[in-house]
Amino acid sequence: MEELLRKFSEFRYIELRHHSNSYLNIMVVNGKPAGVYSWFKKGYSVRVFDGSHLLFFSSPDPNSIELKKVSFRSWEKGVIESKREKGDFSIQEKIKLESVTTEEKVRLLEELSKSVYGADALKSKVISANFYYTESREEKEILFEDGSKVSGIIPRINLYFSITLKNGDRSATISNGDFGGSGGFELVKNWELEKFLLDTLVSVDKVLEKGKSVTPGRKDVILSNQLAGIIVHESVGHPFEADRVLGREGAQAGLSYLVGRNFGEKIGSESITVIDDPTIYGGSGYYLIDDEGVKAKPKYLIKEGVINELLQDRFSAYKFGVESNGSARASAYDREPLVRMSNTFFKPGDYTFDELVEDVKDGVYLKSYMEWNIDDLRIGERYVGLEAYEIKDGEIGDPLLFPVLETTTFELLSSVDAVDNTLSFYSGTCGKGDPDQGIPVWFGGPNMRARNLMVKVRGE
Repeated sequence: MEELLRKFSEFRYIELRHHSNSYLNIMVVNGKPAGVYSWFKKGYSVRVFDGSHLLFFSSPDPNSIELKKVSFRSWEKGVIESKREKGDFSIQEKIKLESVTTEEKVRLLEELSKSVYGADALKSKVISANFYYTESREEKEILFEDGSKVSGIIPRINLYFSITLKNGDRSATISNGDFGGSGGFELVKNWELEKFLLDTLVSVDKVLEKGKSVTPGRKDVILSNQLAGIIVHESVGHPFEADRVLGREGAQAGLSYLVGRNFGEKIGSESITVIDDPTIYGGSGYYLIDDEGVKAKPKYLIKEGVINELLQDRFSAYKFGVESNGSARASAYDREPLVRMSNTFFKPGDYTFDELVEDVKDGVYLKSYMEWNIDDLRIGERYVGLEAYEIKDGEIGDPLLFPVLETTTFELLSSVDAVDNTLSFYSGTCGKGDPDQGIPVWFGGPNMRARNLMVKVRGE
């Protein structure tokens, strides 16, 4: 790394990165192991800025990195050259991933599958049950032009399952990839997966057996922690990425509704505060220094309904005339750092869940979803409830069969008049860039009460 730094010493701005990722994936399909595979990826990259072009090159072999081979682009017009941070960060494993054998991990998924197929209380038939386990270890060392060095070691685990139930002519697929975080195998021990699975199966089974169609119209809607999570990521996190606002993501993933809007502009109710915080220990998006040598900190994207700040790297920050807030991340050695989310959430409030419900005369409680859609500008959005219930006169009542919430981001954020005092996080892999980069993230929030939103019957 030091030799490479000397090699590119003619440049005022230099990032050298040694980055490795190791993975283990296990699949159990309908109770039987369907695949166990692992892979390892390691290499070097260099990124320099010459005042007019940002140049990037990567290779598994550091000796092959030559400026004459560098591909470049001229999207950047300048860079914020504030002091580089230096230091180390890591996540400790109470139960090291390698201390648990692959056979034990396969057995875990087999036992979960057996519990699903052995759930006697169900009226519905289990058509399929698929389980996927992934563990990874990311290690990076970054050296900058001033000699500052950053290193990070993050082990992560994710568990995903997809279960299909059928009851007569009704069916539903429970897809859940929310279990994940940074740490060792102790994460799995703490998740109480079997209990969660069986409770979820029983609830969805009741929806299939007894669920009735929602009466369409404008209603109050209680959005669960899980709904809050997908909403904060898709409807706030992505449009608040500064490079997306500037148009860089337009051809790949769309634009942002913030184009033409101003900081300080109100786009939600006073109950809405959105934070992106990479420093949350154990979060899938945890880090303490970003890939451009900027100290990580909580970013308040929306503060009491008002546009407050964007996710910025050093290059987007230059265009906005602000400092970078440490949002640059790369997924692997052969990907350049981009503006990314980390652990993003709606800030909890002071209400209890019961207080949210008791003030609803005619409404819907969306506890989980089976489908979501959002447009390229992140304005129009749609959520199909999986486990959902009618609310009448302040009490949760009968299960509803897949009610549909259709709204816009502005209507939704402005309609929230209360949030409760809970906070739950869910794990995901966020895609962005060309070539694509999948970055580990957390997203979440409290239960939220939204007033007078349009609820429809699925298929109408």
